Amino acid sequence: MLTKSDLKKIFYTYYEALVIYANRFLIFKDECEDLVQDIFVSLWEKDQSFPDEVSLKVYLYKVTRNKCYNIIKHNKVKERYAESALLSVEDDNLFLKQVLEEEIVRQLHKAIEVLPDRKRQIIQLSLKGLKNAEIAEVLDIKLQTVKTLKSQSYKILREQFKDMETIIYFLLT
Repeated sequence: MLTKSDLKKIFYTYYEALVIYANRFLIFKDECEDLVQDIFVSLWEKDQSFPDEVSLKVYLYKVTRNKCYNIIKHNKVKERYAESALLSVEDDNLFLKQVLEEEIVRQLHKAIEVLPDRKRQIIQLSLKGLKNAEIAEVLDIKLQTVKTLKSQSYKILREQFKDMETIIYFLLT
């Protein structure tokens, strides 16, 4: 059974050495000091006795090592959680951008659908990747007509989406 005097003697004998030992495993000295203090509080509360000085020493160093190990494990769990949370936020941002892009595409196709027939056909073929000359050939119209109608269509679409530009800019940044 440890007396207050015994505990005080053990504390002054081993405290610094245990803090230095803990500091081999943990980065922050104050964390090591707290850990070692907790060991001495636990030693007092558990009211343990040791057959000799060597047993006491082995106990103190083992407990210190184990507590350091537990802190390291806990820190790794916190790091994994932080990484997971960061990925989740990044995924949320990616998700929101994808939703926004899909909504813009949907609105664009909706706007294209209300264009006059020939303009709609030209824009749809253009979105499929066809060049102006190819569009003229497919629709059996002159190249200049394609260019003119395409230009007029873009003007109409830009007008419909002019208010959306600012909203899109702020949502994507």
